[in-house]
Amino acid sequence: MPMMRKTTVTRTSISGVLALLQVLGLSATLWGQTATVTASGGATNSGEVHLFVDPNTGQLFIKPGPGRVPFTISPSALTSALGGQPPVQQQIQEVKQRQEALEAKTREVQSNLEKTTEQVNQIVPAWQHYIDTLSSKMYVGAQFWADWAFYPRTGYGPQLLTQINQPGPGNGGFNSIDITRSYLNVFFNPTNDWILRITPNLYRQTGGTNATQFGAISAIGNTVNGDYTWRLKYGYAQYTRIFSGIDALSDDSLVIGQQPEPLVPWEEDLYQFRYVNLVTWNMSIASTFPGITLQGPIRLGPERLQYIDYNVGVFDEGNFHQFEQANTKEAMARVSFYPFGARWRYDGLGITTFYDIGWGNVTPDVFSSPAVLKGPQAEIERLAEIIHYTADTWGIAFEYDWGRNAWTPGNMFSGSGPAEAFGLVPTVPALVESQTLWANLANALQNNGRTFQQGFNLFGHVLLGDTPFTLFGWLEWWLANTAVPVNPFDFYRVVVGISYQVNEYVRIAIDYQGIIYYHKQFNFPVSEAQRFGFVLPSQYAGVTQISKVVPDSIDCIMMNLEYAF
Repeated sequence: MPMMRKTTVTRTSISGVLALLQVLGLSATLWGQTATVTASGGATNSGEVHLFVDPNTGQLFIKPGPGRVPFTISPSALTSALGGQPPVQQQIQEVKQRQEALEAKTREVQSNLEKTTEQVNQIVPAWQHYIDTLSSKMYVGAQFWADWAFYPRTGYGPQLLTQINQPGPGNGGFNSIDITRSYLNVFFNPTNDWILRITPNLYRQTGGTNATQFGAISAIGNTVNGDYTWRLKYGYAQYTRIFSGIDALSDDSLVIGQQPEPLVPWEEDLYQFRYVNLVTWNMSIASTFPGITLQGPIRLGPERLQYIDYNVGVFDEGNFHQFEQANTKEAMARVSFYPFGARWRYDGLGITTFYDIGWGNVTPDVFSSPAVLKGPQAEIERLAEIIHYTADTWGIAFEYDWGRNAWTPGNMFSGSGPAEAFGLVPTVPALVESQTLWANLANALQNNGRTFQQGFNLFGHVLLGDTPFTLFGWLEWWLANTAVPVNPFDFYRVVVGISYQVNEYVRIAIDYQGIIYYHKQFNFPVSEAQRFGFVLPSQYAGVTQISKVVPDSIDCIMMNLEYAF
């Protein structure tokens, strides 16, 4: 009996089997796939392949026959025979899947790269972003006023313009070049409903003339008097949406800080020539106070015309260049009524009322102390009634003013005054007696706590056709204290001039200004003066008349410059 050979299946034979299976179409892929059974051999649903082998020759058959025995190939055996690799088709499929995933990832990376590139291209340096943002929230402007003033006749009296001072009588021909205003206006609105304004102001400083001790045996001269220096003129925060839910009041604001008071800046803009001369109450009251106000227009109708413009507030007794000393506060209110509606702030016919009530800026212990002259401690009132009409090329206004204790010697002599009114002694001995008595008379008549003022003003301007020239003028009659039957300090004020608009930023003007004391010269009886608290100095006992009490008038020719942007 012949010896039985051991059946072996080599990698070569298996490769042949795979090739044969593919030829016969049993299975395109033998890993975990189901194939159709053909004849007696083939693939089963489990993935096994059933064949027949001749043990003597090692040949494989797909059909049974003589001397052939069944032979089964499992998926795991096939994979092991191929070195642990899945079938080729599955490898190809996996490669294709990995390739597709890689391509998708590549497309995603490319898209992200394009977006990043776009963002990088839009990135600007941090300082550039800061500057661009700041410029949209900040406005910086400036204002500069200067003049040349020539005085054919000088005298004691109030300032004609802020920060200019004329010498007293006997100095005809005096002239000066003055800087009367220099502002740097900074407006910052970090949000749509808040505005911050900071405005420093250049001004000429005046003060004591005493020298300063410098070491044990030496001193240095005064370097303060006459210097130009800076002070804060405006510094306030403005909330612009205080009535945002009410259409008629949607432009109104709450303002907190050192700000323009209700009348003077408003009237300056109505007049349009504040760079030439002061408005009336600005000769008695400052233009700026620390305080809190509610202000703005009231607009009605489909065209939202302005029918009322108001400014109501409470302020310190001290203004922007004074310490606050009082324990009281000052209330001011202005209401402007436009019966026919206004397209802009001053358009058409308007009627304006202003009222101010306060007290002297003194400490409580001074306020309560007994005094013959109660000027510094007295209640102070100011009233203005103005009828005004403003067209596109002209404007005119009439103003009536009334005051109580609102015109002291400090107001009367803000330009210059007798040395004795400031506690000094004249350098000309011959004038000592007359000036001392006269200064005391001024203090008695204007600082006794029972004074009443009246004023009448007519002012306006007109553009001369299509030219850049505008005529302007201000006429005033001022009664310093109506309680005095004939007050030597009553005066007329006259301003008349012509301006030239150089461009949108620059104006120049030439004008005449005068303070004219209109009473005829007379002697004031001491007995009459004593009714107002006048005290005759002991060294002048027996004097019954104060001589020549009407001041010398003042004449001035000015050239004014305004530069504003």
